[in-house]
Amino acid sequence: MASRINFIEQSYSALAEKVDRIVRARARGHIHTTVPCCAITGAVRRAIVLEATDEGKAYVFFDDQPIEDRAKPLAILLHGEDSVPADTEDLEPASAAVMAMAERMRSGREHFHILNPVCLVNPHPGRWTVLFEDAERGPIESVSDERPLADIRLVERLIYAQTAAARIDSEG
Repeated sequence: MASRINFIEQSYSALAEKVDRIVRARARGHIHTTVPCCAITGAVRRAIVLEATDEGKAYVFFDDQPIEDRAKPLAILLHGEDSVPADTEDLEPASAAVMAMAERMRSGREHFHILNPVCLVNPHPGRWTVLFEDAERGPIESVSDERPLADIRLVERLIYAQTAAARIDSEG
């Protein structure tokens, strides 16, 4: 996956304001969180990427620190609370492909992306793609025509749980 996005760099507060405007206008947009050297940005810094679908623009906030705690409320606003489960909530089983990817992530192999049908970096436009960037195996995908909510919820939990675990490790 090579990024086809031309980014407009923003401060975090400007990015959050842009998300708020998209939500209030009932426009379409979505968030990506990226780690250093992720295929979406190619940058050595972490990022929150906001694709403002109806504007045809992509905004980015870069930081050297973990960004998931700041991305989570933006993701909930744009993707809906049903996409990001509470830490204690029971989850429906994800697909076998995404469960295998999740095991790779839990063992520290790399990171996930959920690419909706209109995402600028989705290699399968018009379809949902769960993409796992795997350091050893390369990109692994699960592609579907319908929104894979159980897969999305597992991925979102892993993304945000990873940050909480890193924060606990750094504080302990």
